[in-house]
Amino acid sequence: MLFYESLRFFIGPMIKLSLKLKIEGQDNVPDLGPAVMVCNHRCALDPAILAYSVRNRYISFAAAAWSWKVPGYRQLHEWTGAFPLTLSGGKGNEELERGLELLAEGELVGIFPEGGEALMEPGKAEKITRFKTGFARLALRARVPVIPCAVIGLSERRILGVPGPYVEMLTENEANREYSSVVYRRAACRIGVPVDLGELYDEPVTKDLLELIATKVRAIVIKLYNGEDLDRFLIGEVPFDFANERVGGGDKLL
Repeated sequence: MLFYESLRFFIGPMIKLSLKLKIEGQDNVPDLGPAVMVCNHRCALDPAILAYSVRNRYISFAAAAWSWKVPGYRQLHEWTGAFPLTLSGGKGNEELERGLELLAEGELVGIFPEGGEALMEPGKAEKITRFKTGFARLALRARVPVIPCAVIGLSERRILGVPGPYVEMLTENEANREYSSVVYRRAACRIGVPVDLGELYDEPVTKDLLELIATKVRAIVIKLYNGEDLDRFLIGEVPFDFANERVGGGDKLL
């Protein structure tokens, strides 16, 4: 907690100034109570941006299990109170139990459900790739809301690539070419209205249900990213029934 707050106090203002960071929707984060915060992930700075944007709460970030193998990352994760999570949402693993413990204690748990796909492939047509379902299983089991968030790179530049074999060694995914990422020149963060999953808590937790939740939450994050339907998903002036309504519109990114 001390290291986390020190980073937010000293590094946060530097990030805000250098990126001309615009933050919207801070009031959508409740002062008390558990929730799963879900955000897109395009840049290594995204966790720091989200942590700085949520000024009233500490976020326990879930980091992809493979990232704990990256030199230096494991120590940083431990210092900031992060925990490993297999994003595909496997049943009954110890990683999921740690998330449940944190939520039972009333904490915020932050998850980037794309994993490293968008982070390592910034040139893809889809800036927000498919969401893995681990966050949905966690929210259903803990019976907590999901808070959708979007970090938007208003201006970006590429950084050096990472050799494919190194990525493959760490992630255990096929990676036979060089991967690269981006850093933001300017950025914004939008924190959406919490999504109530209450009507789904007693439904059988099937693969289809998890995929439905992941797909809908991704669509909301895309809306926040594009600045669409903000009266519904950012401001909350128009109610939205997550279980029974479609998000509406396309999912293309500007």
